[in-house]
Amino acid sequence: MKTIKKRKEVLLDEEVIRLLEFKAKKAGRTLKNYMEFVLHKKADEITSENEDKTIEIKKALLESRIQSKKGLVKEHSQVINAAKNRVNGNTVDKAS
Repeated sequence: MKTIKKRKEVLLDEEVIRLLEFKAKKAGRTLKNYMEFVLHKKADEITSENEDKTIEIKKALLESRIQSKKGLVKEHSQVINAAKNRVNGNTVDKAS
């Protein structure tokens, strides 16, 4: 499978470059390869964090639906209708 890659220029302080070069040599990599490795790793962390959050949200929604069916909490439509009624009840007709 062919992946689409994009080239980006990155400007870093000399000290940052020196530190990255040191870490790259320690890891047995070139500077460019090490920077790509670090960025891929960071992107994977972000992806897995989002997946974890998505799973938690889905669990919460499922639990809410189960509780709603058992009558333990109000249904979504009831909450929305109550909010609409409160808004409509507090609205003042400026024309009259």
